[in-house]
This record gives sequence, structure tokens and C-alpha cells, in this order.
Amino acid sequence: MYNSSQLSKYEYFKDLLENNKIEYIIDSLTGLVSRKYMIEFVNDLIKRKITFRMAILDLDYFKKINDDYGHSTGDYILENFGNDLINYIGEKGLAGRIGGDEFLFIIFDLNNYENIHKFFFDMFHNERVFRKHYYINGNDIYLTGTIGCATYPDNAKTFDELFLMCDKTLYRGKSKGRNCFIIYVHEKHKDLQIQRINNDDLPTILYNINRIFEGPDSIKDKILDTSSYVKENLRLDKIYFIDNQNKNLYDSDKMNIIQKNVDISDIKFNNELHKEDFNGRVKELDIGPSLSKDKISSLMIYRINVKNKTLGYIMFGLERSAKIWQNDELAILMYFGKTIAINFLIEHNKD
Repeated sequence: MYNSSQLSKYEYFKDLLENNKIEYIIDSLTGLVSRKYMIEFVNDLIKRKITFRMAILDLDYFKKINDDYGHSTGDYILENFGNDLINYIGEKGLAGRIGGDEFLFIIFDLNNYENIHKFFFDMFHNERVFRKHYYINGNDIYLTGTIGCATYPDNAKTFDELFLMCDKTLYRGKSKGRNCFIIYVHEKHKDLQIQRINNDDLPTILYNINRIFEGPDSIKDKILDTSSYVKENLRLDKIYFIDNQNKNLYDSDKMNIIQKNVDISDIKFNNELHKEDFNGRVKELDIGPSLSKDKISSLMIYRINVKNKTLGYIMFGLERSAKIWQNDELAILMYFGKTIAINFLIEHNKD
């Protein structure tokens, strides 16, 4: 929890604390600055024309933690997260809580891209702040977050403009799969628009997959259309297939063969769902060199089984590493794979 001496080094809080107790300024759960005073602090920095970087932070899928494990568990994580954030930022800046699982923090003295990139990179490694396990009541809860960052006055001149820049980069990070940070760079992000992360919900996606496969097109065209639709909704970089009979690896963009004679012995499955996340181990696979050409770092694989026979494999791929694959994504992967298998069997029986 922030104390008076930590806040008083800033002129805004020094003046504020002359007439207010610190309890009125601090969020009681996280120990961070509360929303009202954090926003006023940022506006004061702008008024004083002090250069700084501002970041907006969302904890990933935090509602699910509250729903699955209870609000007391969620509060415990928020309290510890607040301490971690205070300790990590240290003398470099100040953090506040602006919503339930939303935070805003200011960083000073990191004047170039390399320094701020390293600052954020280290937040996500060695369980300093993110990618951290909380072991509570026999549960292993893995906490990640997404950050969008922009700079005053380089990227914006007012608080509202700066917040918008951070918001755009935050949503860019969410659209890339969350669990990452995006630093606003004008040349790259000037045309960013804030969009919904998922266009369709799970039932709608499954319905549309079924609708595409009920159409009159060839199986190849159905797979191409479905792959394009699923990639757009889940923000995937690639979808791949392995034909178990011919041992060929296909790219869903054109359904062309990108590797022949695939050795799938290094793809091992230990449960009935036949799913494994090869996060961080993609390059170790026989197909690793082929996927490296697409810069794929995270992979979720589903083995397509029909009547105890393996017909092939379907894979969702992302360029970004350390992706936290969700149950909805697994459900879509399985449904897509089963639908392909059933349609192939129908065609085979016709012949």
C-alpha cells in the first residue's frame, strides 16, 4: 500500500495530503491510488508539462476468476497484485486502480523505446507481476494481463487524447490474444480503431461453422471459408491441418501442402480430449521449421478421432508466445475438426 511519503514527493499529492487523510486517496483493497485522484494527478502532470508515459492495464479474464473461485479469492489476488505493482514500479512512477480489474499507471525517466520495452517485458517474466501462479485452496490460478501504453506529449496533448491512445493499444493487445503489452508507435498504430474482441459468441460461431458445411460447396472451399471465419473471430494468425493418412501438413489459407512426410511421433496426447498446447515448444516439433516460417510461437492441437481411428490433426496458431488458450477456443477447435472428419466420411461413403 502506498504511504504518505511515497505520494508526497509529487506536488499534487503533497498539496492534497495537507487537507486529506491518505485513506481517502488510496483504494482500500489494492493499496493503489483511487480513480478520482489518479486521473487528477495525470491532469496535473499535463498542466505542469511534465513528460511521462501512461499505461492502461486490464487483468485477463478476471471475471472468470471471480465466477469460478469466488469474490474472496478475487479480492486476495487483487490485493497481492496491487502490492506487486507498487513494488515493481518503485520510484519510477505511480499506479492507480480505475475500475474493478482496470488499472492506470505513470512511468517517468524511461525516455526511449528500448527502455520502456524492457520495463514491460520484465513485468511479464519470472512472475514479477504477470504470468504468476496463485495457489489458493488447492487451486492453481494463473494471472495474466494486457497493457496499452502511450506518451505525453509525443502521442497526445490532453488526458482524453492520451487515454484514447492507451485504449487503442490495449485493445490491440487484446485482439492479439491478451497476455501482452503494446507500446503506441505512431507509424504503426495511427489508424488503429477500437473494435469488439470477438465478433460472435461461442454458440453463434458453432452455428455458422455448421451452416457453412451444410452449403453446396466442395469440402476444400468449406474448410477455406470456415478457417477464414474462425481466424477472424478468434484473432488467429494461422490454422493448419495434418492428414494422418498421407502425413502432409496443410495451410488453411489456400489448403496447399507446406510439408510432406510429417513425423507426428513427437505429438503426444495424454487425455481423451486429445488436446495439447505446444506453447513455447513449437520449434521442437518436426513441423517446427515449417511453422517458424509463419513466425508461429503458440500452438493448440486437436487430434481428430472418429470411431477410435485418427483421421488427422487441426491446429490453431499464433505468432505471439505464452498464449493462454481458453475453453471456448478448444470447443471451437474440436467442433471444427469433427465437422471436417464427418464431411470427409460422408464423401468417402458416397464414392
